[in-house]
Amino acid sequence: MTDPVDLLIRGTLVNVNTGNLEDRPVAVDDGEVVALEERPAERELETGYVAPGLIDAHMHVESSMVTLARYGAAVVPRGVTSVIHDPHEIANVLGAQGVREVIEDARHTPLKARFTVPSSVPTSHLQDGGATVDADDVAELLDAERVVALGEVMNIPGVLAGDETIHRKVSAARERGLPVDGHAPRVTGSDLQEVARYLDNDHESIALDEAREKVAAGLRVYLREGSASKNLEDLVELVDDVDTRRLSLCTDDRDVEDLVERGGVDFAVEKAIRSGVDPVEAVQMATINTAESYDLPFGRIEPGAPADLVLLADLESWDVEHVLVDGRLDPTAGAGEPPASAVATDTVEFDRVTGADLAIEHPGPGPVEVRVVDAEGGLQTAGMTAEVPVVVGGAPGALEGALVADTDADVLPLAVIERHGGDGGIGRGFVRQLGLDRGAVGSTVAHDAHNCIVAGTDHDAMAQVANHLRDIGGGVAAYDPASDDLTALPLPVAGLMSDEPLADVKRRFETVEAAAREIGLSHDGGLMELSFLALEVIPEYRLTNNGLVDVDAFDYVDVLAGS
Repeated sequence: MTDPVDLLIRGTLVNVNTGNLEDRPVAVDDGEVVALEERPAERELETGYVAPGLIDAHMHVESSMVTLARYGAAVVPRGVTSVIHDPHEIANVLGAQGVREVIEDARHTPLKARFTVPSSVPTSHLQDGGATVDADDVAELLDAERVVALGEVMNIPGVLAGDETIHRKVSAARERGLPVDGHAPRVTGSDLQEVARYLDNDHESIALDEAREKVAAGLRVYLREGSASKNLEDLVELVDDVDTRRLSLCTDDRDVEDLVERGGVDFAVEKAIRSGVDPVEAVQMATINTAESYDLPFGRIEPGAPADLVLLADLESWDVEHVLVDGRLDPTAGAGEPPASAVATDTVEFDRVTGADLAIEHPGPGPVEVRVVDAEGGLQTAGMTAEVPVVVGGAPGALEGALVADTDADVLPLAVIERHGGDGGIGRGFVRQLGLDRGAVGSTVAHDAHNCIVAGTDHDAMAQVANHLRDIGGGVAAYDPASDDLTALPLPVAGLMSDEPLADVKRRFETVEAAAREIGLSHDGGLMELSFLALEVIPEYRLTNNGLVDVDAFDYVDVLAGS
């Protein structure tokens, strides 16, 4: 007589191998699925549906401002049992050693974190980060435990120009039989045909035609539903146009509020179903499709596969009853405190600044026409020009001979301060559509170099925020001069994350967001939108610590429009 298995689960099987719903039991023993049939069992469970554990196809845990163990505690109970994590943000601060440290953190969560090796550190020559991950570093990291791919290749101009360094990194992945993640916003036509020779997927599509063209070029397309970029609704019709097995779901960046209240890639699955996607196809896009992209043994329910399962009362609303990881039932329930993150702290280093340090001097008279980063929402910006005043004979304390805000037109000073102990260079410019009425906001989360970014209605308020972030070792902050209140969330882990409990980080982040809204920061995008204004690889204008960048030209441009 056959020995009893550990667990027999009865319910409707979401069979992602066949694309069908099937009335079949699942037998689990010693951490793996052993049969899709009745077996004697030590324990039996009844449920509505049994689905594979979800896999987020592309994400950066740093954007949630919590460590990997805290992130796992948030998403595993929601049925997310794995993530493809690109520790690109940590690498920009701490280099290859930072990547090794976050891989070490993966030991302290039941979440099956798999890693891609950051390929674009620094992202470009246009900004100064804290570290470089060169081709030799990449080759060494590709052999590390839990690594499954080369991380998103952001230097598309380098790929097109035959840049030796980026092609060495791509070749290192190919030599190991590993995929290469892409990052190709607005890349079309002959350029797309060329980069498709080297990239396997892309998550940057925001328009349906763009996504269609990428699938036609052979790329797997990841439909992104994050906090800053919510592209699923615009791309969902793609499931009617192409083979959905070429599609996956990802979050890319998820802030801590969304993480706690709406979850991770499980939210994308539920939203896809609400948008009319067949439920089984939606689950496939967050399980087997991604598993096959990275040659993972999980992401499906079949004999021999790890028992990473989600037990659901209802499939369409993704109503989770229980989760198994390697056959362990509800592995985060009652879990104790994880150990402190292995990722380094004390990474914010720059000299204290004054308001004058952050201002652009001009002899006057005004107004002066300047180039402006127009924050359109999500990750997108546009380039524009606007007129701003020059302080001449101003009130006491005013920055004489400085270009200042035009709050009526919502054009505000913006500054990026190198914070990695380098030369302390400061980029100065202007931004539109943040909405501030007074005060300033700032962050040491500033993709991708993660320098200290501050914006405000006046330079002294900006300096106050920047200096506070320096003093607390990194974080996000808002300053209200009306009450003289400076509200902050410290993020001492690489200046990007907190090791504190998830609920505490969420509460403090909400407090900062509320303080920022009180001084006028636009709620849509909020502080996360601020964190992308220095990302010099997504069009059109961005500000780095070295100056204003025209991304299409991939070069600096003078803030003064006449120059």
